[in-house]
Amino acid sequence: MKLSICLVGEDSLALASLKQELEKDVAFQVEPRVYSYGEALEGLRNKTGPVIAVVDLNRDMERAFGIAEDIKLKFSNVRLIMTSPSSTPETILRAMRSGAEEFLAQPFNWSEVRKSFDAIRKKIDAHAVRGIDRGHIVAISSNKGGVGSTTVAANLAASLVAQRKSVCLVDLVLQFGSVTSFLNIDASYTILDLVKNLKRIDPLFLDGSLVKHVSGIRVLAEPFYAEDARRITPADIDEILDLLAQSFDFVVVDTPKEFDDMLALVLDKANLILFVTEMDVPSLKSAHRAFELFERMGIYDKKIRLILNRYVKSKLMTLESVEKALGAKVFWTLPNNYPVAIAAVNQGLSIQECDPRSDIARGYSGLTQAVLSTFTLPGAPKAAIDEKSGILGRWMPARGLTK
Repeated sequence: MKLSICLVGEDSLALASLKQELEKDVAFQVEPRVYSYGEALEGLRNKTGPVIAVVDLNRDMERAFGIAEDIKLKFSNVRLIMTSPSSTPETILRAMRSGAEEFLAQPFNWSEVRKSFDAIRKKIDAHAVRGIDRGHIVAISSNKGGVGSTTVAANLAASLVAQRKSVCLVDLVLQFGSVTSFLNIDASYTILDLVKNLKRIDPLFLDGSLVKHVSGIRVLAEPFYAEDARRITPADIDEILDLLAQSFDFVVVDTPKEFDDMLALVLDKANLILFVTEMDVPSLKSAHRAFELFERMGIYDKKIRLILNRYVKSKLMTLESVEKALGAKVFWTLPNNYPVAIAAVNQGLSIQECDPRSDIARGYSGLTQAVLSTFTLPGAPKAAIDEKSGILGRWMPARGLTK
């Protein structure tokens, strides 16, 4: 079967020449038309099977990057190549952060073009041998302990399983992870066993390395000993997440609080980041610093979602003031129901299993639907908030709202 190629750009002579060149290769089926930036998502929506999308940055670089980010977020079957007359390190780095697997400098070096397409084709062929479409990686992140990020990770994973999705929950709090404790399960193998055997992992070995919770979640546990965390490298995590994404619909990752190379890799690799915080001044000040760091890292706003855990309405601190202070819309709120949450942990159950009629169980069901919709529906525009007011104004300078 020929590999489908879609070209995206505005009045691009470079794409016209690329189209002529690719049509000479019998392995490719090039779409007859070049999609404009505004047409790209709709054009790709009905494509099945693997597709390579080539996005030209020539006319409107900011919009092109935005389209590329949307493509990577919405379509797991699309492999992305970006091209531009500007091949500065900054442009190439941003292309990679936007999800591009290859970057083609203009004017084209046809030998390099063929190498890039061959490299992606080999990845697609290797993926096809596994016979499974690539799943979504969802990182649960927070830079402050005690805000409930592990609870969110475990219960989101359980709710996704309840929606008939295959899910692997990965504990990347490598020194002092608590996912197995939260779910009251004993692991015979851990992430360290996968690292030691990366070169010989097959589906049977992978299945044996994951522990199964009663809810149906498969868990990749933290190492048995805290000191073993240093034996695991970012490169190991990169390979493991790729492996899991080829085997599960969703890979939910509970991330560490401290920022390092491993966390940077996971956040960059994730299709969606759920940043968890609480609605108190210390937590929000910490969240403010995290969002500033995300900006400096170049993690694009479209894949970050703000979750307020243990939410209680307050006249002193409103959702609007939180959004203004952090420069991000609140994606979801989870109610404060300590009795149900602690009862679930003490029994090793998900909140849905413990008390399916509770407000917090309904909150997780709603969050799960919102996450699923993120990968199937176009993103809604974010509305600006006019004023910063209330208690937050005394503590944090305003950041610009995401557009």
